[in-house]
Amino acid sequence: MQLTEIAAVIGLSLGALMGLGAMISPRWASGVVRLVADPAKPGGYSEFRGTYGGLFFMVHAVALAIVLATPPTASALATLPVAAGWLGAALGRALSLLLDREQVAGARIIPIWMATEVALGLAIGAPVLHLLG
Repeated sequence: MQLTEIAAVIGLSLGALMGLGAMISPRWASGVVRLVADPAKPGGYSEFRGTYGGLFFMVHAVALAIVLATPPTASALATLPVAAGWLGAALGRALSLLLDREQVAGARIIPIWMATEVALGLAIGAPVLHLLG
């Protein structure tokens, strides 16, 4: 296994573990994303378990299985959309810093999340970078 695939395995494993954590503990997921289920609108925990849990878990777990079971070219194709998603999340946060200044003022966690998202995006997308290099 190439170093780039090892980086992808680590990044995909972290993403899958985050999803699994959200499925098991929606309260934890709520705290991570700083959103709160609205008691007036039932179903909020289902959203945390579904979107932040099941979706996150399955996208990362399936890409991880492909990386582990296929040659490097297939790994690159499997990881590209997941990596793009992480980089897109960082882009969205950057836009928020520019466009939502009043709403995000004082949220010092945003640059930390951006760095984390870029790091995960690059790690997960490392097989693509290897093919291009």
